[in-house]
Amino acid sequence: MALSAVQALQLTLVVVSLVFAGACFLGWRLFERPRHALIWSAAFLLAALQYGLNLTRDLFPSYAWWWVLVNVVSCLLVVTAALGHRVRLELPTPARLLAALVLAVALLQILFTVLLKRDDVRVALGPGLACLAFLHIAWILLRHGPEPRLAQRVAAGVHLLFGLAQGLATGIALQFGVEAPAALRDTYNLVNFALMPTFFVAMGVTVIFLLATDLSNRLRLQAITDQLTQVSNRRGFLIAADLLMSSARRYQRPLAVVLADIDFFKRINDRYGHAVGDRALAHFTQILRECVRSEDAIGRIGGEEFAVMMGDSSAEDAGRMVARVRQTLLDRPLLERGQMIVITASFGIAEFHVEDDKEDLLLRADQALYDAKASGRDTVRVAGNRHLVGMVSHG
Repeated sequence: MALSAVQALQLTLVVVSLVFAGACFLGWRLFERPRHALIWSAAFLLAALQYGLNLTRDLFPSYAWWWVLVNVVSCLLVVTAALGHRVRLELPTPARLLAALVLAVALLQILFTVLLKRDDVRVALGPGLACLAFLHIAWILLRHGPEPRLAQRVAAGVHLLFGLAQGLATGIALQFGVEAPAALRDTYNLVNFALMPTFFVAMGVTVIFLLATDLSNRLRLQAITDQLTQVSNRRGFLIAADLLMSSARRYQRPLAVVLADIDFFKRINDRYGHAVGDRALAHFTQILRECVRSEDAIGRIGGEEFAVMMGDSSAEDAGRMVARVRQTLLDRPLLERGQMIVITASFGIAEFHVEDDKEDLLLRADQALYDAKASGRDTVRVAGNRHLVGMVSHG
């Protein structure tokens, strides 16, 4: 038996929904299993079920109960889609409220479809809820989320248009009265079978776009992050340093760089093992992060060598930061196997001059660090100065 145009459309949407569900599931399986990808996969499976139910309407003995079932599935679909976006953006997910919403829609559908037989309300309930859900998604996409925001804006725009289309369908349905006039129902069907599938496919594409963008951002971040300490690696630090130096040069603001090298790190590895050595690196990094500002750039640029670039800071400002680091290292030794391992470090500081390029600045800081290590370690040197006033060896 040949399919009608509407049936062919519904079958196409079943296939498209399954493709989107599979793509989201692959995104979950292959890319560190983000929960929102799995939730979106479930949402598209619900969409496939909804369109499949539309195809099999004639198999149901009761139209009223078929309608209730389709609309409950539709409600689950939009709630699940919204839940996925909230999980992705790390927003609160009121599970009980969402479950209560689905139950309320189911009861209202039973009331207005089976008992009261009100065409206007029963038809308006589904698109009305979808309108609110998609407008909510558009709002949170614009208000929250990581940079860059192009994918977010595109997705927000599509969900906004989808929500407005659902609102249009709701407004038309509410004019049905007890029994819908044929002309008004034709208008509703035009919106339902022309606009809705278009926006549904566009919504699916933007969801895949969001997943791909998130993956790209994650891979980019991993490429410039030291996996052990979770600060920038050498490449990431140099990228951040370029930005800070460009800003300092443009606005003629001071800038300082600090190089730090953990003293006798090889002895820690040899005596306690590499696992303890890794924890020593993480311990030092944590203290370093606590003592610098959020806008400063931190990087692990070698085995036990770290760098900090401090915008809008002089060598004296950098010296005060180093003093905090050294004092905290003394106050909080690393505890391993019942022993306290006191970690010390040598520091070299260089102050930015307008004629400096990145290599010049780091070379001067490296020379200052070399001088600090040659002076017995656990001390600080500033490029161009023999000592930094008030900073002496703890030994």
